[in-house]
Parts: sequence; structure tokens; C-alpha cells
Amino acid sequence: MRQKRALFLLLGTIAFVAAFWSLLSLNVSAHKTLDQRVYEVGSQLKCPVCQSESVADSPALIAQQMRGVIRQQLKAGRSEQQVTQYFIHTYGEQIAWSPPWQGFTLLAWLVPIVLVLAGAVLLLLTLREWRTIAPARVDEDEKVLADLDEPELERYRIQLEQELADDDSLFRRSGREGH
Repeated sequence: MRQKRALFLLLGTIAFVAAFWSLLSLNVSAHKTLDQRVYEVGSQLKCPVCQSESVADSPALIAQQMRGVIRQQLKAGRSEQQVTQYFIHTYGEQIAWSPPWQGFTLLAWLVPIVLVLAGAVLLLLTLREWRTIAPARVDEDEKVLADLDEPELERYRIQLEQELADDDSLFRRSGREGH
């Protein structure tokens, strides 16, 4: 019952976060200016002549021209995805910064997600195992202490105090004051 409640709580939290995130992304995209939209599309495309720069950040002439094309297409009413697809069809798949969700590049998207989820599951299983093992060890320790008689316990206490006094000068002073 406790596991089902925890699972429902986890799934409910994930659903709430996903709904909240999608609501925010819809609201934010509706209020973007044309310049913000041009920058966003340009940041998804690699500059054809610059290394490691997006069309949005590149000072190259071709990047400026591409930003102009992006602006014209967005003004004409095309969506950001349509403009990105236009450049992918014109220049090829290598123009996009992020790999498409198909074929071999699908692994580049899925493997990190699977690894994070597997790590979370492993962590949960380990924590659950620790929680079930810990009380058993406490019970065993209590049984061992219950089997000792008073003289043996006193001997262990004296030995422990002596070892602590040898290692810690503060304990040595407080131990003398206590006797």
C-alpha cells in the first residue's frame, strides 16, 4: 500500500510539472516579439561558414542574410518549426544544432534519459534495501548487548573511556572530573 501511494505521488508530481511546464511554454511563445522569435530560430541553426556559432550569434554576412530570411518568413506567418525545416531542406540536416528524433540520432536523445532513469531506479532500490536491512542489524546489536552481564559491560565502558582519553585531551579532563 505504501509503495502504491509513493508511486501515485510520483506520477502525480510528474504530471503536474509537465502540465505546468507546457502551460508556461504556451504562454511564453504567445508573447514573444519578432526579434525574440528570429533569435530563437537562428540559435537552432549552425552558421554555414563559422565554427561553433549559431546563425543568431554569428557576425558573418551569410548569417545576417539568413536572419533576414528568418524574419521575412516569420512575418509571412510561417511557424518557427516551418522556418527551421526550410533551412534543413535547403542546407541539409547538418545545419541544425540538435539532431532529429529519428534513426541513429534517436540514441543521442534517448540514452541519457534512459541512464538517468536507470540511476534513479537503482537509487530507489538501494534505499529501500537499506531501510529493510537497518532494523535487522539494530535488533542483532541489542541481542548481543542483552546477553552481556554487568561486569562485562563495565569492563567495555572502562576500555572505551581509556581509548577516548588516550586520543582526546578534552575527554581526558572531563573524565577526571567525573570520577
